[in-house]
Amino acid sequence: MYFNTKQLYTPALAIYEFNERSLIVDTETVGAGGTTEIIEIAFGDAKGEIVFQSLVRPVFNTRTRLPKESRFEREELEAAPYWTDIWPQVRELVRNRLLIAYNAGFDRRALAASCSRHNHQTEERGWRCAMQLVKQVAGVKKSLPLAEACALYGLPGGTHRAAADVRATYNLLNALKNSIRD
Repeated sequence: MYFNTKQLYTPALAIYEFNERSLIVDTETVGAGGTTEIIEIAFGDAKGEIVFQSLVRPVFNTRTRLPKESRFEREELEAAPYWTDIWPQVRELVRNRLLIAYNAGFDRRALAASCSRHNHQTEERGWRCAMQLVKQVAGVKKSLPLAEACALYGLPGGTHRAAADVRATYNLLNALKNSIRD
């Protein structure tokens, strides 16, 4: 099933929105455009704890060739639960929460595509983009990859694994919060 990935703009995070009612989310995907499919998802809270992390077995992109330098092993994806298996936990986690992602437009579309394919509805409060906040605070026009944004604050970047990127985003948000206070 294909999904229309053209979604509305996701606004920049206002730092006060990073609180106990929000979750940081990161997804790793296979496919492109309308065939995008989540293969890993993680959520972290405002205390920096990973509250959920899972690989997800692809259904529609099963023949995707993984490059030699891939972050994922085919065997681990073949042993991973399906989206429908993890959905009940994901649904409860996101209910009435503000979801924050470093590149929120990307993660929002990935989650929407996975939900649409399986006729799932999410009940999140909304989405905010940490990358847009970085651009505002750092005074740059170009969208920076997570690793480059972290480097601006002397932090290690993510690894393109969901939990590591959630932790990197958490550390970056704390650095931004401190720089805004100063």
